[in-house]
Amino acid sequence: MNKNAIVTLVIGRRYAEMFKEWCLPGWQGYCSRHGLDLIIIEQAIDDSLRAKNRSIAWQKCLIHKLPEVAKYKQIAWVDSDVRIRPNSPNIFAEVPIEKIGAVDGYATPTKEDHDMALKRMYRLWDKEGVPYVNNLTPKEYHAQFGLDAPYDGVVQTGVIVFSPQQHGVIFQNTYDCYEDKGESFWNFEMRPLSYEILKSGAFHWLSPKFNMIWPLYERIFYPFNKIAPSRWQRVTARICGDPKVMMKGEYLECAFLNNYFLHFAGEDRSYMLIPPDMLLDFPETEEAG
Repeated sequence: MNKNAIVTLVIGRRYAEMFKEWCLPGWQGYCSRHGLDLIIIEQAIDDSLRAKNRSIAWQKCLIHKLPEVAKYKQIAWVDSDVRIRPNSPNIFAEVPIEKIGAVDGYATPTKEDHDMALKRMYRLWDKEGVPYVNNLTPKEYHAQFGLDAPYDGVVQTGVIVFSPQQHGVIFQNTYDCYEDKGESFWNFEMRPLSYEILKSGAFHWLSPKFNMIWPLYERIFYPFNKIAPSRWQRVTARICGDPKVMMKGEYLECAFLNNYFLHFAGEDRSYMLIPPDMLLDFPETEEAG
């Protein structure tokens, strides 16, 4: 057994097949490179009525209790909709054992870029009639949930490095003391978990490259791009050469090369435009970054 592990949860045949085809090869390459174990949870940890009435995303707050997870010195929770560049640096090397490592969701890739991207997304959602919660600042992000949080950052909970023994109580408390507000625009467990981690004082900010949110990245660097291709469109693009879909594939490959963990949050299926085996045959001596 290695001392560190990457942990994720994949439930349901459709999600399992998508993860296995598009994400797993890169994850395995990354774990092999850095001597990490990979734990894929395929059943709900809590199957109570309360758990069934809220998003499965809350289950990440319970992984510290699993015997196969609790034995590790540190683990990295990674959402299953993240593509990992296999020749990226070791995320565990960035986080002291007493800290909880995560990306500041309101400073990705910088505070200024994030503010610009969020305003662009709000304008787009207003135009398309997409419901959302207006929170342009970290304080507003927590306050909209009813949390009095004077913090200048937001923990993006799609990628979190922590010690099951030292920090499990923070995750358990979040699971026990807060409820899901229902609609996805409340971000499920992220607001209260961010608040509890920040309140603990144990947080350690990681490079945004370890959890780069593709929808925001797209609004910053490719704001003119509106194509959200399905699997069928991707296949069609290969056969017929659809220039718009092919161009988006090039944008995505560029984003993948420029970051470590590319996060396709919000049911975005654009990760299908990045070849599953991209960079798997990297040389061992290559410097990532």
